[in-house]
Amino acid sequence: MEHEKRNFWLLVFGRMVSLIGSGIQQVAIPLYILDLTGSGTIMGTFVLLTNLPRIVFGPFAGVLGDRFNRKRIMVYMDLARGAVILIMALLARMGSLEIVGLMIMQVLISTFDITFDPATGAMIADIIPSEKLNRANSILQGVNSACYIVGPALGGILYAIIGIEAVFLANGISFILSGITEMFIVYKQTTERKKISVKSTFTDIKDGFVYLASIPGLIMLLTFAMLSNFLYSGIFSVVLPFFTREVVGFSAQQYGYLETTWVIGILIGNIILGAFLAKKKATSLFKTGIMAEAFLFMIFTAIVFPQLTAFFGGNSWTYFFIIAILFISMGIFNALVNTPMLTMFQKKVESTYRSRVFSVISVLAQLITPIGAFLYGLGLDRFETHHLILFAGGANLIITVAFLFIGMTKALEDKEELQTATK
Repeated sequence: MEHEKRNFWLLVFGRMVSLIGSGIQQVAIPLYILDLTGSGTIMGTFVLLTNLPRIVFGPFAGVLGDRFNRKRIMVYMDLARGAVILIMALLARMGSLEIVGLMIMQVLISTFDITFDPATGAMIADIIPSEKLNRANSILQGVNSACYIVGPALGGILYAIIGIEAVFLANGISFILSGITEMFIVYKQTTERKKISVKSTFTDIKDGFVYLASIPGLIMLLTFAMLSNFLYSGIFSVVLPFFTREVVGFSAQQYGYLETTWVIGILIGNIILGAFLAKKKATSLFKTGIMAEAFLFMIFTAIVFPQLTAFFGGNSWTYFFIIAILFISMGIFNALVNTPMLTMFQKKVESTYRSRVFSVISVLAQLITPIGAFLYGLGLDRFETHHLILFAGGANLIITVAFLFIGMTKALEDKEELQTATK
Protein backbone atom coordinates (compact mmCIF):
# COMPACT_ATOMS: atom_id res chain seq x y z
CA MET A 1 0.00 0.00 0.00
CA GLU A 2 2.81 2.43 0.92
CA HIS A 3 4.64 1.57 -2.30
CA GLU A 4 1.47 2.28 -4.30
CA LYS A 5 1.04 5.75 -2.79
CA ARG A 6 4.75 6.56 -3.00
CA ASN A 7 5.05 5.44 -6.61
CA PHE A 8 1.93 7.32 -7.64
CA TRP A 9 2.95 10.62 -6.07
CA LEU A 10 6.51 10.34 -7.38
CA LEU A 11 5.03 9.87 -10.85
CA VAL A 12 2.66 12.79 -10.28
CA PHE A 13 5.45 15.09 -9.09
CA GLY A 14 7.72 14.15 -12.00
CA ARG A 15 4.96 14.78 -14.50
CA MET A 16 4.02 18.05 -12.79
CA VAL A 17 7.53 19.48 -13.10
CA SER A 18 7.99 18.49 -16.76
CA LEU A 19 4.47 19.54 -17.81
CA ILE A 20 4.93 23.03 -16.41
CA GLY A 21 8.04 23.34 -18.56
CA SER A 22 6.24 21.95 -21.60
CA GLY A 23 3.37 24.39 -21.07
CA ILE A 24 5.83 27.28 -21.03
CA GLN A 25 7.35 26.13 -24.33
CA GLN A 26 3.98 25.30 -25.91
CA VAL A 27 2.96 28.96 -25.77
CA ALA A 28 6.32 30.52 -26.55
CA ILE A 29 7.27 28.64 -29.73
CA PRO A 30 4.19 29.69 -31.81
CA LEU A 31 4.76 33.29 -30.68
CA TYR A 32 8.45 33.03 -31.60
CA ILE A 33 7.66 31.64 -35.07
CA LEU A 34 4.98 34.26 -35.73
CA ASP A 35 7.28 37.06 -34.56
CA LEU A 36 10.05 35.81 -36.86
CA THR A 37 7.97 35.02 -39.95
CA GLY A 38 4.30 36.04 -39.56
CA SER A 39 3.54 33.06 -41.81
CA GLY A 40 0.69 30.61 -41.31
CA THR A 41 2.35 28.20 -43.73
CA ILE A 42 5.52 28.01 -41.61
CA MET A 43 3.39 27.53 -38.49
CA GLY A 44 1.54 24.67 -40.17
CA THR A 45 4.82 23.12 -41.35
CA PHE A 46 6.21 23.26 -37.82
CA VAL A 47 3.15 21.50 -36.39
CA LEU A 48 3.32 18.90 -39.21
CA LEU A 49 6.95 18.09 -38.43
CA THR A 50 6.23 18.02 -34.69
CA ASN A 51 3.57 15.35 -35.18
CA LEU A 52 5.28 13.20 -37.79
CA PRO A 53 7.38 11.16 -35.30
CA ARG A 54 4.18 10.11 -33.54
CA ILE A 55 2.91 8.61 -36.79
CA VAL A 56 6.18 7.06 -37.96
CA PHE A 57 7.62 5.78 -34.66
CA GLY A 58 4.46 5.32 -32.58
CA PRO A 59 3.96 1.58 -33.15
CA PHE A 60 7.67 0.87 -32.59
CA ALA A 61 7.55 2.86 -29.33
CA GLY A 62 4.72 0.62 -28.17
CA VAL A 63 6.84 -2.47 -28.79
CA LEU A 64 9.65 -0.97 -26.70
CA GLY A 65 7.19 -0.27 -23.90
CA ASP A 66 6.08 -3.91 -23.85
CA ARG A 67 9.57 -5.41 -24.12
CA PHE A 68 11.74 -3.15 -21.94
CA ASN A 69 11.49 -1.75 -18.42
CA ARG A 70 8.87 1.00 -18.57
CA LYS A 71 10.39 2.95 -15.70
CA ARG A 72 13.77 3.13 -17.43
CA ILE A 73 12.14 4.33 -20.64
CA MET A 74 10.43 7.13 -18.69
CA VAL A 75 13.65 8.22 -17.00
CA TYR A 76 15.85 8.03 -20.11
CA MET A 77 13.37 9.91 -22.30
CA ASP A 78 12.91 12.71 -19.77
CA LEU A 79 16.67 13.16 -19.40
CA ALA A 80 17.16 13.07 -23.19
CA ARG A 81 14.45 15.70 -23.75
CA GLY A 82 15.98 17.88 -21.07
CA ALA A 83 19.41 17.67 -22.71
CA VAL A 84 18.11 18.58 -26.19
CA ILE A 85 16.08 21.53 -24.90
CA LEU A 86 19.06 22.86 -22.94
CA ILE A 87 21.06 22.74 -26.20
CA MET A 88 18.28 24.83 -27.78
CA ALA A 89 18.65 27.32 -24.91
CA LEU A 90 22.38 27.53 -25.60
CA LEU A 91 21.83 28.07 -29.33
CA ALA A 92 19.24 30.78 -28.58
CA ARG A 93 21.73 32.43 -26.23
CA MET A 94 24.36 32.44 -29.00
CA GLY A 95 21.84 33.82 -31.52
CA SER A 96 22.24 30.70 -33.68
CA LEU A 97 18.73 29.21 -33.43
CA GLU A 98 17.08 29.54 -36.84
CA ILE A 99 13.66 28.18 -37.89
CA VAL A 100 15.21 25.14 -39.63
CA GLY A 101 17.25 24.26 -36.53
CA LEU A 102 14.20 24.72 -34.33
CA MET A 103 12.21 22.30 -36.50
CA ILE A 104 14.97 19.68 -36.48
CA MET A 105 15.28 19.86 -32.69
CA GLN A 106 11.51 19.63 -32.29
CA VAL A 107 11.37 16.48 -34.44
CA LEU A 108 13.95 14.92 -32.10
CA ILE A 109 12.00 15.96 -29.00
CA SER A 110 8.78 14.60 -30.50
CA THR A 111 10.51 11.26 -31.13
CA PHE A 112 11.43 11.11 -27.44
CA ASP A 113 7.84 12.12 -26.57
CA ILE A 114 6.30 9.23 -28.46
CA THR A 115 8.78 6.78 -26.95
CA PHE A 116 7.87 8.06 -23.48
CA ASP A 117 4.06 8.15 -23.78
CA PRO A 118 3.06 4.47 -24.36
CA ALA A 119 5.36 3.20 -21.61
CA THR A 120 4.00 5.77 -19.13
CA GLY A 121 0.36 5.14 -20.05
CA ALA A 122 0.86 1.39 -19.67
CA MET A 123 2.81 1.68 -16.41
CA ILE A 124 0.07 3.54 -14.53
CA ALA A 125 -2.16 0.45 -14.52
CA ASP A 126 0.81 -1.61 -13.28
CA ILE A 127 1.33 0.49 -10.14
CA ILE A 128 -2.32 1.34 -9.36
CA PRO A 129 -4.96 -1.31 -8.47
CA SER A 130 -7.81 -1.62 -10.97
CA GLU A 131 -10.48 -0.46 -8.52
CA LYS A 132 -8.56 2.79 -7.89
CA LEU A 133 -7.76 3.60 -11.52
CA ASN A 134 -10.63 5.97 -12.23
CA ARG A 135 -9.87 8.13 -9.17
CA ALA A 136 -6.12 7.97 -9.84
CA ASN A 137 -6.64 9.06 -13.45
CA SER A 138 -8.87 11.90 -12.28
CA ILE A 139 -6.12 13.07 -9.90
CA LEU A 140 -3.45 12.68 -12.57
CA GLN A 141 -5.49 14.50 -15.19
CA GLY A 142 -6.29 17.22 -12.66
CA VAL A 143 -2.59 17.69 -11.83
CA ASN A 144 -1.76 17.72 -15.53
CA SER A 145 -4.41 20.39 -16.04
CA ALA A 146 -3.06 22.51 -13.19
CA CYS A 147 0.41 22.35 -14.75
CA TYR A 148 -0.93 23.48 -18.10
CA ILE A 149 -2.59 26.41 -16.33
CA VAL A 150 0.65 27.55 -14.72
CA GLY A 151 2.93 26.67 -17.67
CA PRO A 152 1.28 28.62 -20.52
CA ALA A 153 0.72 31.66 -18.29
CA LEU A 154 4.42 31.62 -17.40
CA GLY A 155 5.29 31.02 -21.06
CA GLY A 156 3.57 34.20 -22.21
CA ILE A 157 5.21 36.22 -19.43
CA LEU A 158 8.72 34.75 -19.85
CA TYR A 159 8.66 35.13 -23.62
CA ALA A 160 7.40 38.71 -23.48
CA ILE A 161 9.81 39.85 -20.75
CA ILE A 162 12.98 37.75 -21.22
CA GLY A 163 12.70 35.87 -24.52
CA ILE A 164 12.84 32.37 -25.98
CA GLU A 165 16.14 31.52 -24.25
CA ALA A 166 14.51 31.65 -20.79
CA VAL A 167 11.67 29.44 -22.04
CA PHE A 168 14.04 26.71 -23.23
CA LEU A 169 16.13 26.93 -20.06
CA ALA A 170 13.08 26.50 -17.80
CA ASN A 171 11.73 23.59 -19.85
CA GLY A 172 15.09 21.80 -20.10
CA ILE A 173 15.64 21.97 -16.35
CA SER A 174 12.08 20.74 -15.73
CA PHE A 175 12.66 17.56 -17.76
CA ILE A 176 15.94 16.85 -15.96
CA LEU A 177 14.19 17.22 -12.58
CA SER A 178 11.35 14.98 -13.77
CA GLY A 179 13.79 12.23 -14.81
CA ILE A 180 15.59 12.40 -11.46
CA THR A 181 12.29 12.15 -9.56
CA GLU A 182 11.16 9.10 -11.56
CA MET A 183 14.37 7.24 -10.65
CA PHE A 184 12.93 6.71 -7.14
CA ILE A 185 9.79 4.89 -8.33
CA VAL A 186 9.81 1.25 -7.20
CA TYR A 187 8.77 -0.76 -10.23
CA LYS A 188 9.14 -4.37 -11.31
CA GLN A 189 8.80 -5.18 -14.99
CA THR A 190 5.51 -7.01 -15.60
CA THR A 191 6.03 -7.89 -19.27
CA GLU A 192 8.14 -10.55 -20.94
CA ARG A 193 11.73 -9.58 -21.68
CA LYS A 194 12.49 -10.45 -25.26
CA LYS A 195 15.17 -9.75 -27.82
CA ILE A 196 13.93 -7.44 -30.54
CA SER A 197 14.50 -8.12 -34.22
CA VAL A 198 12.93 -6.56 -37.29
CA LYS A 199 10.64 -9.57 -37.69
CA SER A 200 9.60 -9.70 -34.02
CA THR A 201 8.99 -5.94 -33.99
CA PHE A 202 6.55 -6.08 -36.90
CA THR A 203 4.92 -9.17 -35.39
CA ASP A 204 4.41 -7.30 -32.13
CA ILE A 205 2.94 -4.29 -33.96
CA LYS A 206 0.57 -6.61 -35.82
CA ASP A 207 -0.46 -8.22 -32.51
CA GLY A 208 -1.25 -4.77 -31.14
CA PHE A 209 -3.56 -4.00 -34.07
CA VAL A 210 -5.24 -7.42 -33.79
CA TYR A 211 -5.80 -7.01 -30.04
CA LEU A 212 -7.20 -3.53 -30.55
CA ALA A 213 -9.59 -4.76 -33.24
CA SER A 214 -10.88 -7.43 -30.83
CA ILE A 215 -12.43 -4.78 -28.54
CA PRO A 216 -15.98 -4.22 -29.85
CA GLY A 217 -16.61 -0.75 -31.24
CA LEU A 218 -13.10 0.58 -30.62
CA ILE A 219 -12.22 1.01 -34.31
CA MET A 220 -15.35 3.13 -34.79
CA LEU A 221 -14.47 5.26 -31.75
CA LEU A 222 -10.91 5.74 -33.03
CA THR A 223 -12.18 6.67 -36.49
CA PHE A 224 -14.24 9.43 -34.92
CA ALA A 225 -11.26 10.58 -32.83
CA MET A 226 -9.09 10.68 -35.95
CA LEU A 227 -11.59 12.81 -37.90
CA SER A 228 -12.28 15.10 -34.93
CA ASN A 229 -8.57 15.62 -34.28
CA PHE A 230 -8.07 16.40 -37.96
CA LEU A 231 -10.67 19.17 -37.71
CA TYR A 232 -9.85 20.56 -34.26
CA SER A 233 -6.13 20.08 -33.61
CA GLY A 234 -4.95 22.43 -36.35
CA ILE A 235 -7.43 25.07 -35.19
CA PHE A 236 -5.91 25.19 -31.71
CA SER A 237 -2.26 24.68 -32.70
CA VAL A 238 -2.12 26.83 -35.87
CA VAL A 239 -5.23 28.97 -36.42
CA LEU A 240 -5.82 30.13 -32.83
CA PRO A 241 -2.30 31.60 -32.31
CA PHE A 242 -2.59 33.39 -35.67
CA PHE A 243 -6.11 34.64 -34.90
CA THR A 244 -5.27 35.94 -31.42
CA ARG A 245 -1.98 37.61 -32.38
CA GLU A 246 -2.31 38.67 -36.01
CA VAL A 247 -6.08 39.23 -36.36
CA VAL A 248 -7.30 40.33 -32.93
CA GLY A 249 -3.99 41.69 -31.62
CA PHE A 250 -3.88 40.09 -28.17
CA SER A 251 -0.56 40.46 -26.33
CA ALA A 252 1.79 37.54 -25.62
CA GLN A 253 0.55 37.49 -22.04
CA GLN A 254 -3.10 37.43 -23.13
CA TYR A 255 -2.39 34.55 -25.51
CA GLY A 256 -0.59 32.69 -22.72
CA TYR A 257 -3.53 33.21 -20.36
CA LEU A 258 -5.98 32.12 -23.06
CA GLU A 259 -4.04 28.87 -23.52
CA THR A 260 -4.62 28.12 -19.84
CA THR A 261 -8.39 28.52 -19.96
CA TRP A 262 -9.06 25.24 -21.78
CA VAL A 263 -6.99 23.43 -19.16
CA ILE A 264 -8.70 25.25 -16.28
CA GLY A 265 -11.90 23.74 -17.64
CA ILE A 266 -10.34 20.27 -17.79
CA LEU A 267 -9.17 20.66 -14.19
CA ILE A 268 -12.66 21.67 -13.04
CA GLY A 269 -14.15 18.82 -15.08
CA ASN A 270 -11.84 16.25 -13.47
CA ILE A 271 -12.62 17.58 -10.00
CA ILE A 272 -16.34 17.22 -10.76
CA LEU A 273 -15.71 13.77 -12.24
CA GLY A 274 -13.65 12.53 -9.29
CA ALA A 275 -15.91 14.00 -6.60
CA PHE A 276 -19.41 13.49 -8.02
CA LEU A 277 -19.42 11.46 -11.25
CA ALA A 278 -16.86 8.68 -10.65
CA LYS A 279 -19.61 6.03 -10.57
CA LYS A 280 -21.50 7.31 -13.61
CA LYS A 281 -21.50 5.17 -16.75
CA ALA A 282 -18.70 6.05 -19.16
CA THR A 283 -21.14 6.01 -22.11
CA SER A 284 -23.40 8.65 -20.53
CA LEU A 285 -20.45 10.89 -19.65
CA PHE A 286 -19.01 10.55 -23.15
CA LYS A 287 -22.28 11.39 -24.95
CA THR A 288 -22.93 14.42 -22.76
CA GLY A 289 -19.37 15.69 -23.05
CA ILE A 290 -18.92 15.21 -26.79
CA MET A 291 -22.18 16.93 -27.76
CA ALA A 292 -21.66 19.84 -25.35
CA GLU A 293 -18.16 20.41 -26.75
CA ALA A 294 -19.48 20.48 -30.32
CA PHE A 295 -22.20 23.04 -29.55
CA LEU A 296 -19.88 25.28 -27.49
CA PHE A 297 -17.39 25.31 -30.36
CA MET A 298 -20.16 26.50 -32.68
CA ILE A 299 -20.75 29.45 -30.33
CA PHE A 300 -17.01 30.20 -30.53
CA THR A 301 -17.31 30.01 -34.32
CA ALA A 302 -19.96 32.73 -34.26
CA ILE A 303 -18.00 35.19 -32.11
CA VAL A 304 -14.83 35.04 -34.25
CA PHE A 305 -16.64 36.62 -37.21
CA PRO A 306 -15.42 40.22 -37.72
CA GLN A 307 -18.75 41.81 -36.86
CA LEU A 308 -18.92 40.19 -33.40
CA THR A 309 -15.18 40.61 -32.84
CA ALA A 310 -15.59 44.36 -33.38
CA PHE A 311 -18.80 44.43 -31.30
CA PHE A 312 -17.00 42.94 -28.29
CA GLY A 313 -14.06 45.30 -28.58
CA GLY A 314 -11.40 43.36 -30.51
CA ASN A 315 -8.33 42.91 -28.30
CA SER A 316 -10.21 44.18 -25.24
CA TRP A 317 -10.37 42.21 -22.00
CA THR A 318 -14.13 41.90 -22.53
CA TYR A 319 -13.61 39.88 -25.69
CA PHE A 320 -10.80 37.93 -23.99
CA PHE A 321 -13.09 36.87 -21.12
CA ILE A 322 -15.89 35.84 -23.48
CA ILE A 323 -13.53 33.49 -25.34
CA ALA A 324 -12.03 32.34 -22.03
CA ILE A 325 -15.43 31.37 -20.59
CA LEU A 326 -16.21 29.36 -23.73
CA PHE A 327 -12.86 27.54 -23.58
CA ILE A 328 -13.27 26.79 -19.86
CA SER A 329 -16.72 25.33 -20.57
CA MET A 330 -15.37 23.18 -23.42
CA GLY A 331 -12.57 21.96 -21.15
CA ILE A 332 -15.05 20.87 -18.46
CA PHE A 333 -16.93 18.70 -20.93
CA ASN A 334 -13.69 17.46 -22.51
CA ALA A 335 -12.78 15.91 -19.13
CA LEU A 336 -16.04 13.94 -19.22
CA VAL A 337 -14.90 12.48 -22.55
CA ASN A 338 -11.18 11.76 -22.13
CA THR A 339 -10.84 10.50 -18.55
CA PRO A 340 -13.46 7.71 -18.83
CA MET A 341 -11.92 6.68 -22.18
CA LEU A 342 -8.45 6.46 -20.62
CA THR A 343 -9.76 4.36 -17.75
CA MET A 344 -11.56 2.06 -20.19
CA PHE A 345 -8.35 1.45 -22.16
CA GLN A 346 -6.36 0.71 -19.00
CA LYS A 347 -8.96 -1.74 -17.68
CA LYS A 348 -9.71 -3.61 -20.89
CA VAL A 349 -6.19 -4.06 -22.25
CA GLU A 350 -3.90 -6.67 -20.69
CA SER A 351 -0.51 -5.45 -19.43
CA THR A 352 1.31 -7.65 -21.98
CA TYR A 353 -0.23 -5.70 -24.85
CA ARG A 354 -0.85 -2.36 -23.18
CA SER A 355 2.07 -0.28 -24.54
CA ARG A 356 1.54 -1.57 -28.08
CA VAL A 357 -2.20 -0.94 -27.98
CA PHE A 358 -1.71 2.53 -26.44
CA SER A 359 0.76 3.45 -29.17
CA VAL A 360 -1.52 2.10 -31.92
CA ILE A 361 -4.44 4.07 -30.45
CA SER A 362 -2.28 7.19 -30.33
CA VAL A 363 -1.15 6.73 -33.93
CA LEU A 364 -4.67 6.12 -35.25
CA ALA A 365 -6.15 9.03 -33.30
CA GLN A 366 -3.45 11.38 -34.60
CA LEU A 367 -2.92 9.82 -38.04
CA ILE A 368 -4.16 12.70 -40.18
CA THR A 369 -3.72 15.48 -37.60
CA PRO A 370 -0.36 16.67 -39.04
CA ILE A 371 -1.93 16.92 -42.50
CA GLY A 372 -4.77 18.97 -41.03
CA ALA A 373 -2.33 21.34 -39.29
CA PHE A 374 -0.36 21.79 -42.51
CA LEU A 375 -3.51 22.45 -44.54
CA TYR A 376 -4.75 24.97 -41.98
CA GLY A 377 -1.35 26.68 -42.22
CA LEU A 378 -1.71 26.95 -45.98
CA GLY A 379 -5.30 28.10 -45.53
CA LEU A 380 -4.27 30.96 -43.24
CA ASP A 381 -2.34 32.54 -46.10
CA ARG A 382 -5.36 32.18 -48.44
CA PHE A 383 -8.60 32.37 -46.42
CA GLU A 384 -10.00 34.36 -43.51
CA THR A 385 -9.51 32.74 -40.11
CA HIS A 386 -13.24 32.82 -39.26
CA HIS A 387 -14.04 30.81 -42.40
CA LEU A 388 -11.54 28.11 -41.37
CA ILE A 389 -13.01 27.97 -37.85
CA LEU A 390 -16.56 27.79 -39.27
CA PHE A 391 -15.55 24.85 -41.47
CA ALA A 392 -14.02 22.99 -38.50
CA GLY A 393 -16.97 23.59 -36.17
CA GLY A 394 -19.66 22.71 -38.69
CA ALA A 395 -17.94 19.56 -39.94
CA ASN A 396 -17.24 18.35 -36.40
CA LEU A 397 -20.86 18.84 -35.32
CA ILE A 398 -22.04 16.77 -38.30
CA ILE A 399 -19.65 13.85 -37.66
CA THR A 400 -20.36 13.92 -33.90
CA VAL A 401 -24.11 13.48 -34.45
CA ALA A 402 -23.52 10.86 -37.16
CA PHE A 403 -21.12 8.71 -35.10
CA LEU A 404 -23.28 8.86 -31.98
CA PHE A 405 -26.24 7.75 -34.09
CA ILE A 406 -24.37 4.67 -35.40
CA GLY A 407 -23.21 3.66 -31.90
CA MET A 408 -19.58 4.70 -31.45
CA THR A 409 -19.87 4.47 -27.62
CA LYS A 410 -20.02 0.66 -27.70
CA ALA A 411 -16.31 0.39 -26.81
CA LEU A 412 -16.93 2.29 -23.55
CA GLU A 413 -19.56 -0.15 -22.30
CA ASP A 414 -18.53 -2.44 -19.44
CA LYS A 415 -19.50 -6.10 -19.17
CA GLU A 416 -22.69 -5.36 -17.22
CA GLU A 417 -23.86 -2.83 -19.81
CA LEU A 418 -23.11 -5.25 -22.66
CA GLN A 419 -25.03 -8.06 -20.96
CA THR A 420 -28.03 -5.75 -20.41
CA ALA A 421 -27.90 -4.59 -24.05
CA THR A 422 -27.92 -8.15 -25.40
CA LYS A 423 -30.83 -9.41 -23.30
